[in-house]
Order: sequence, then structure tokens, then C-alpha cells
Amino acid sequence: MKKNKTKLEKERLEIIGNMPCYACYQDGREVNAEVHHIRKHTGMGLRPSHFDTIPLCYEHHRTGKISVHLGKKAFVKRYGTEQEILEKVNREIEKCKEENQVIF
Repeated sequence: MKKNKTKLEKERLEIIGNMPCYACYQDGREVNAEVHHIRKHTGMGLRPSHFDTIPLCYEHHRTGKISVHLGKKAFVKRYGTEQEILEKVNREIEKCKEENQVIF
């Protein structure tokens, strides 16, 4: 049975989905992102927490040579680990919430 998302999970996914791609932003571009769930200690059939999410465009997420699914070593070398990015994204979200600003 599929579990319904909580209000906080929906809010998190909406925030991440409205952010620019983290990797593109580091390269000086603003490209629309999709939600990437960070898999840690989960099997293929188990969805990670909606709070372990980062904004990545389709290229950095799933299709590019430097992406978390197809070119992970190159991605980590250039942008850092998914966990490092998650921490930066979380700090940015909190900072913007405190200052009532748009994220990124």
C-alpha cells in the first residue's frame, strides 16, 4: 500500500522542484530542476525519504556523462557528494525561510 505524503513532505518536494539545478547553478546557469532522492541504505524497491532530496536537472540527474546515475564519479569530483549537496541545500532553504526570500 502506497503511503500518502505528509504536509511537510509535500512542502519539501515543492521547494526542491522549484529550485534551479544545484550543479547548473554552480556552473553559473539557472536550469529547472527535478527532485533527486538520495539513496542511502535503501534497496531498489524502497523510496528514500522525501527529505533526502536535492534539485538536479534531468542531465545532472539521469542522462548526462556527469550525472548521479550515469557518471557518479565525475559528478562527485566536480560538485561534491550527494550528502554534501544535501547539507548545502538544506542550509540555503533554512536561510531563505528565515529571511522570507526566494530560494537561490
